[in-house]
Amino acid sequence: MYNISSALASQTMSKNMVWKCLTVLGKVTGKLTYSISNRMIVEGWGVGVRVVIKRGYKGIQVLKGLSTIISPIKIARQIMEQNFLKSVGLNIIRRSEKVFLVDSRQDPDTKHVVTAHPDGLTCSCMKYKCFKNRMEEEAPILLKALGEVRLLDNQKVCKTEFYDLKKRDIEEKVHIQCHHIRAVMEEYFDAFTAQEYIFNWKKVISNYKQNQDSWVSTEPWQQDFEFFPEEWGEFKRKPK
Repeated sequence: MYNISSALASQTMSKNMVWKCLTVLGKVTGKLTYSISNRMIVEGWGVGVRVVIKRGYKGIQVLKGLSTIISPIKIARQIMEQNFLKSVGLNIIRRSEKVFLVDSRQDPDTKHVVTAHPDGLTCSCMKYKCFKNRMEEEAPILLKALGEVRLLDNQKVCKTEFYDLKKRDIEEKVHIQCHHIRAVMEEYFDAFTAQEYIFNWKKVISNYKQNQDSWVSTEPWQQDFEFFPEEWGEFKRKPK
């Protein structure tokens, strides 16, 4: 993660994100204050994220410092933890069989477009685009770590695996997720992992098509067509 851009770093190794990781690891307690933030240095290293909190002074009191490295898997777990938390309670509108509009937490008037493809979901939000466009090149070790994040039952949250008969090998894919994608996965596809989503995709899409066909055929306004004659007569061009 030593070659990471500022855009990706702000989404993956911000001071707030790092502080949450340190809290989970038991290295710090309480909230991140302005004073601590000013004394904090965060750097991307090849083996993870190096965090330094310089020693400070408050009157005659000496504030302890800290120096540690947070592994990519710890960062990945915190990213997914935030996605789980932020996805709760988001309003979702289904516009078509594959397109969903999801509320933005920053601005309720803004909608993000989540599209459900057979092999995964995409989102129009800046966070997803940043992850998708930058992570593989700038932070491949973090992308790999995301694929290893697991639920309590040991299922991998973001990775899918299938056996390729032609290559005679197991193909793996790590699926980038944001909290908008998480919300659609859980509410509409009854999926907590990328693998469950792919298994459920065809059924959910097929059910939507059937419901739409049923709605069209049973709507009362369809009866209005009975007022129009079956024979419309011959069309004749108006003479000039």
